[in-house]
Amino acid sequence: MRLVIGNKNYSSWSLRPWILLKHARIKFEEVRIPLFTHDGARMLDELCPAKQVPVLYDGRLVLWDSLAICEYIADKFPDKKLLPLSATDRARARAVSAEMHSGFHALRTNMPMNCRRRVENFKPDLETEIDINRVVQLLEQALMDSKGPWLFGHYTVADAMYAPIASRFLTYGVRAPNVTQAYFERVLDDAAMKVWFEDATHETEIIEKAEVD
Repeated sequence: MRLVIGNKNYSSWSLRPWILLKHARIKFEEVRIPLFTHDGARMLDELCPAKQVPVLYDGRLVLWDSLAICEYIADKFPDKKLLPLSATDRARARAVSAEMHSGFHALRTNMPMNCRRRVENFKPDLETEIDINRVVQLLEQALMDSKGPWLFGHYTVADAMYAPIASRFLTYGVRAPNVTQAYFERVLDDAAMKVWFEDATHETEIIEKAEVD
């Protein structure tokens, strides 16, 4: 398998399937595209059907959507148990993941992922605060129901989908309630996440729209 990703400092969508594969210890080839550069534009044309990252290549299969990639990985490697075991929990995990996939537009816009930055005195506007509160509500409920340590007990696609949120809360100094904060700290302390952050520090590209003051 080959996973095409964007800049590790900025690309939250790339992080999701990448960290799922790493956490499950599934071998894959990584191809990084430096977004918003001349070489990056050429690579997007060559490797990404929708001109977006991430993209997974597996034999003749080409997948260009982060959630579809994560679901495919879970289906292809059932022994990794990347979805909850019960039908009820699988349905809930898919709903939680789908909401992250399609929602939280204010949070995405006003708190773009930026692993290298620490923004002081960040003040979310009302729409962003509503998104923050909804994220906390989802995570608190999942963790209360499962008793942790991950959203549905063991590590699943849902955890991969919310991994960039832990990064965003760190970057913008948003403190979550204790249960969610402990979960974010677990996410950030995960070995794969530490590798992603370390790689991000060595990137030199700057994407201005993600450099929030």
